[in-house]
Amino acid sequence: MFRTFRVRLLFWFLVFISASFVIVLLSLGYQQKREDIFAKSDNIDQAYLMLLKSVRSQQNYFSYETKNGDYFLTGKSPYTEQYQYWLDSTLQVLSNIDFSAEKQLQVTVDLQKSYIRQVDTLFVALTNKIKTRGFKDYSLEGAMRDDAHWLEEAREIPNERILTLRRHEKDYIIRNEQQYVDKFSKAITELNAYFRNNQRIPKARKDTIISYLNSYQDRFLQLVQLDKEIGIKDNSGLKLLLDQQIETLETGFSDLVAQSRQWAKSEFANLTLYFGITVVLLVVISIVISAFIAYRITKPLTDLTKHITRFVASKFTLEKDHPMVQSKDEIGSLTKNFSILKNKVISEMKFFKQRVDERTKELAEANKKLERISEANSRFVPQEFLQSLGRASIEEVSLGDQVEREMTVVFTDIRGFTQISEELNPQENFDFLNEYLGGIVPIILKYGGFIDKFIGDSVMALFPNSPDQAIKAVQEFDPFIEDFNKMLREKKGMPPITIGTGIHTGSMILGTIGHNNRLETTVISDAVNTAARVEGLTRYYDTPLIMTEGTLNRLENATEFNYRFLDKVKVKGKKETLSVYQLLAPVEELKISYIPRYREAIKLIRKGDYAEAVVIFEELSTRNPADKAVKRFIEKYKDRQSDETATEQSITQMTTK
Repeated sequence: MFRTFRVRLLFWFLVFISASFVIVLLSLGYQQKREDIFAKSDNIDQAYLMLLKSVRSQQNYFSYETKNGDYFLTGKSPYTEQYQYWLDSTLQVLSNIDFSAEKQLQVTVDLQKSYIRQVDTLFVALTNKIKTRGFKDYSLEGAMRDDAHWLEEAREIPNERILTLRRHEKDYIIRNEQQYVDKFSKAITELNAYFRNNQRIPKARKDTIISYLNSYQDRFLQLVQLDKEIGIKDNSGLKLLLDQQIETLETGFSDLVAQSRQWAKSEFANLTLYFGITVVLLVVISIVISAFIAYRITKPLTDLTKHITRFVASKFTLEKDHPMVQSKDEIGSLTKNFSILKNKVISEMKFFKQRVDERTKELAEANKKLERISEANSRFVPQEFLQSLGRASIEEVSLGDQVEREMTVVFTDIRGFTQISEELNPQENFDFLNEYLGGIVPIILKYGGFIDKFIGDSVMALFPNSPDQAIKAVQEFDPFIEDFNKMLREKKGMPPITIGTGIHTGSMILGTIGHNNRLETTVISDAVNTAARVEGLTRYYDTPLIMTEGTLNRLENATEFNYRFLDKVKVKGKKETLSVYQLLAPVEELKISYIPRYREAIKLIRKGDYAEAVVIFEELSTRNPADKAVKRFIEKYKDRQSDETATEQSITQMTTK
């Protein structure tokens, strides 16, 4: 069918391209259909959330605006605007959802829209009646009060009678009880009778007073009627109808959400099954076709390869057993040309064999030299380790080289880096760490330290000279972290970071481990593990800098630093206890100011006088309520007795690293 191998490959390549294109189209269709399914369900959830917000706006309106004079003065309320916005948004989202293929869901959606309009009608009616009723000096209640104020000014009305009227009015407004309406009406009737029978008051004046009394009564009764219709105070009338309608709407919407989620789950399962079956069929067909093509194409090549292998195995001396030409395409031509080439190679090999033997010896010597250079370059050792091991260059370093020295180990770690890294992509993570380490490492080098390891966001540094240099270095971390956080906030919009640092001094062995082909420098010491545990304690005690007593005792100028005893701890995996101290930064002036008093309390604890120690700590806590170390001592020793178990009780047992 195909005269050339190129055309044959092109044909099958087009077949596979077409199959791949079909799979891509199916994948795109699957993705689009999946998004459409879940978009409808998500829109139902979104509409439900908007509905709840509109109901919340209604509640806020009833809670705040019904007693807000500005609302009755202007007729405007932010809560009604919010309500209208969320209600319109809910209807808009529901209107955009097309469940025409799912009639039951579409009927439910239309029913909820109908309920929403009914709720809106009731709420609008309620707000109109509330505006009509008014509050205090506004609307109907305001007009009623104007009549009452006029009557209070009328000298012809006995004070005790008008006061009785006002008291019944206010009692009704406060308690919303019918008895006060009856008492009010009775008092008005008595006043009317009083004025009609009073012949000393001029008729014109009497008519005016009676007119105001009647107006006062009419407006009061109108207010009572509006309260009944509104029903806010006793949850009746329109307010009750509105609450019932909202409850019906929320129940229906909750059912709609459940139905839409179940529908989406079912639709997605059917879609996935259809797509899975289609893809499996295409894959099976592709495998069958691939196997057939592979056999047809590779058989002549396999035969030729076997012959070439035998020819090579014979060290290019196999003069018989020529490969058979099985086709007239490029593979057949290749087989024929190989036979010609084979004969040529055999003849030429005889000629070059002697030359090759001569060059082999020279190349062997050159290869040995290259191997030595490669072996030396593979032994990468930091310059500081070379100096510590007493080696001038990496060529002098060998497996097992080691030296024991006393050094200060510093472990520092970014708190919460796992959470930070989850918010960044891989490139941003590397950029973040490199910018951070670009500020930390120079500080360590400045004070005579060097880096032993980078462990993710953690840094292990060694200070071979004085532990004073290590403390000066870690105290210089604070200004850098402050500038670094400023850069994160201004340039990247990221939250600030905090670090924890542990310091310990002890004897350790520096050396090389590994294999002759791959060496690595390392530090083996219990002091390193201790420093790592101390760094972990900074999270427990919520302080950035902690050092051990081993470092404190080796300080050359301890008075240059501000520190205080923190606790005796037994870290996980250790039998011995550690005394740890909190290093205070120069900016912590308040804590530094009462270090002598703090140390006095520590001495009392060591003597077993816990009560006196707690008194001092409570004094310090009053001066600085934010001092967590002081609060911890108060909690630890406030109810403790001075007995023989106090020593064991004073040791904090750490169960985690």
